[in-house]
Amino acid sequence: MELPIGEASDKPKVPRNDVDLKEFIEMGKKYLVIPISLIFVEIFYKLLTASQDTLAWIQIFEAKLWNKLNHIIFGNDSSKLVEHKSGLNTQVELYNPNFPEITNNIIPLYVSDECAGVHEILFISVLISLTPNVSRKIKGWSIMIMAAIIFCLNMLRLVVLYPIALSSCNKNPGEVNCESAMYDFHQFVFEWGFLITLVVMWISWFCIVNSKFFKNIFEINNSDE
Repeated sequence: MELPIGEASDKPKVPRNDVDLKEFIEMGKKYLVIPISLIFVEIFYKLLTASQDTLAWIQIFEAKLWNKLNHIIFGNDSSKLVEHKSGLNTQVELYNPNFPEITNNIIPLYVSDECAGVHEILFISVLISLTPNVSRKIKGWSIMIMAAIIFCLNMLRLVVLYPIALSSCNKNPGEVNCESAMYDFHQFVFEWGFLITLVVMWISWFCIVNSKFFKNIFEINNSDE
């Protein structure tokens, strides 16, 4: 309700629950740290991976694990670990009689530093680290759990490439580019899929750690330690 014109209010002070301009600017600075930090992380990662195979040990490990999982799930003939032109065992060749005949029924796939999942782990780690009102202990455990989840999701992404390619090539056995559905899937995940997944994971995590149920169970003090 408005006061009559020219009549003074008997509550000249701003209510305590209102946010003044100074507080609003401080809140803005606090939350702007997250996108700014993500930009710096992107720059750092691009510099880190500017040359090929800078994460070689991770790439080799994931290529070996991917090949082993293919053997367990799809059979020993489904893939083979070979040496990439870089000189490292980071290339997995998928095989099926229905794959393109022009490449001897083989689809060569290279586990690059970008495919290693480190980029995604850095992204979610920064989001969690800079989230306000969550204790450092919870952040530390959360980062480790999220890194494990992302690693598993990344391996799942690699493993499903074989059945996607096989399903696509079964419709046009041996034809050139019959495996195109596999590349479409890979491109979508690379450009948007993981980004959407990471944002959903962070929002879900934030809601969980700030829920009354979570705080009551772990007796968390909501302020940073």
